[in-house]
Order: sequence, then C-alpha cells, then structure tokens
Amino acid sequence: MLPAVHLLIGITLGIFLLYLTKDCRAVIYCSIGSLLPDIIDKPVGHLILATLGNGRIFFHSLTICGIVAFLGFIILIKWRHPGLLFIAAGMLSHQLADAMWAIPNSWYWPFLGWFRPKYMPFYFEDMFSLEFSSPSELLVIILGLILLICMVHAWRKGNIALFRRVAGVVGLILLIAGGLVLSTLAGFFCPSFCFVMQILPGFLVYSGFQDIFICGLALILGGGAFLLVSLSPPIGCGMKDFL
Repeated sequence: MLPAVHLLIGITLGIFLLYLTKDCRAVIYCSIGSLLPDIIDKPVGHLILATLGNGRIFFHSLTICGIVAFLGFIILIKWRHPGLLFIAAGMLSHQLADAMWAIPNSWYWPFLGWFRPKYMPFYFEDMFSLEFSSPSELLVIILGLILLICMVHAWRKGNIALFRRVAGVVGLILLIAGGLVLSTLAGFFCPSFCFVMQILPGFLVYSGFQDIFICGLALILGGGAFLLVSLSPPIGCGMKDFL
C-alpha cells in the first residue's frame, strides 16, 4: 500500500481502539505506527543499504513489531502510558496491509535468513509519482485534509457540529468508494464479468487481487470509523487529549 492508505488504516484502527479503550491518544499513536515501517525502512533499504534496494526490511518484520509491543507493555505497566503499544498496533496494521506474509524472508526476519535484494534505482521518484497521480490516493489525501481543517475549526470554536457532518459525509464517500473497489474483484472470478474491472478506470494504482481487496477493505473500514465518529463522537477528546 501507498502512504495515504496506510495512514487511513492507522487512523481507522486508532478510532476503533479509542472507542474500545476510551484513550484519545490511540488515534495519534496508531497513525504514527502505521507509517513508521516505511519512514525507517525505505531510507535504510534504498539509501543506506543501496545494494539491497529493498524497502520492506527490519520494521516490516514481526520481530521488531514484537519488540516494540513488549517495550510498550513494560511502559504501560510502569508509567501507565499506552503510546508504544498503540504504535506497535499501527506497525502491525502496516505489515498486514503490505501482505507481508507473502514476503516471509522479511516478515519472519531473522529466522529465515537475510532480506532478499530488490533492485529499484528510482524508487522514491516512482513512489512520489504514484502517490500524487493515483486518484484513489488523492481522494484519501483530500478527504483527510478536509477533516483536519474541520477538526481544527471545531477545537478553536468549541463546536463539533460541522466536524460531525463532514465526518459523516467522508464516511459515506469512503464506504461507496470501497464498495466499488471491491466490486471490481468479480472480474477475477468470472471472466464474463470482466467489464466490472472497468468500473473505476484509472482510479486504483493497484492491479492484483490481494492489493485491490486490501485497499477496498481499508476504504470500507475507514468509512465505518468516520460514520461512527459522526454519529457518536468521543466525548472529552480535545487537542491535548490526543498527546
């Protein structure tokens, strides 16, 4: 997955954990965790270990995720701060979105040996181009910016009515987009329905069944999360409560 979808998944996970734990910090820390594997592994794998050329290495492994979760558990017990546990949850969501089970050398590192080389000389240029030329990614980015602006407005004015309405609209848009994306999967099972694959021509940067399914599911879950926020906003989550 590209960064926008990863971030959407992290925010979605954070929202659900917020309602489960009543801790507003879940949203911020899960969001950080959902981006952390790429923030660390891409520069390391493509610049520092340039001959490897693989951006899914250390922080895309269950080993590092487990270590972060273990440290988070210790911090929770000693200092009553769940931040690192939420980060670990976000990291795991990133790994699942990247379907890391299909890259066992990386996911189970170091137990299956070293990472496999994957030479990609123009990785950052290609990813930047994909991120800002893919309609699906741009949709998530634009909706996210609109929500952020409305959230800041709500905090400044002390009125969440506008934010609730916008969150509901964003939720519906994501649900519809996710449903349309998943509908394209019919073409994989029944060639006679291959026209379904053209429902969203050029909308997705993803083409494989697995990636399309994960993207569609992420959009639907994100839509459900924002509808939940719209219909039943978490009480007492001011700006300071997210830190």
